[in-house]
Amino acid sequence: MAHRRVLPCLVGAALLAAAVTACDSSEEKPGGAKGAGSLVARCEQMAKACGDKEKHVAKIVAECQASGSSRTGARCEAQAIAVYDCYEKQLCAGKDKVWALDDLRVLAERHAKCVAERDALRTCALK
Repeated sequence: MAHRRVLPCLVGAALLAAAVTACDSSEEKPGGAKGAGSLVARCEQMAKACGDKEKHVAKIVAECQASGSSRTGARCEAQAIAVYDCYEKQLCAGKDKVWALDDLRVLAERHAKCVAERDALRTCALK
């Protein structure tokens, strides 16, 4: 008889725990790991996915961070992250690996990918 009273409470507790866990993971930013939606973290993730060798990864990270801090600033960070997300998903998913950030821009133009994201970033930077 006692098991009949405890079972609904256990089921309710399990559902509550699942709901709380789902709410925590929904706070993730599109840039990658939870709480790491910053441009710096996004640059590192994209560079690791797109870079040919370790020295190229380091070069891409440095170029990405420099272009983000000088041209876009904090007000355009979301647009820059969107561009780098697109580069990683659309251009680096294949076997094309790059040596520099400009290589990604060239690939994007060649394949006509990430145009909307790039235009949104340019518009934001010009404001």
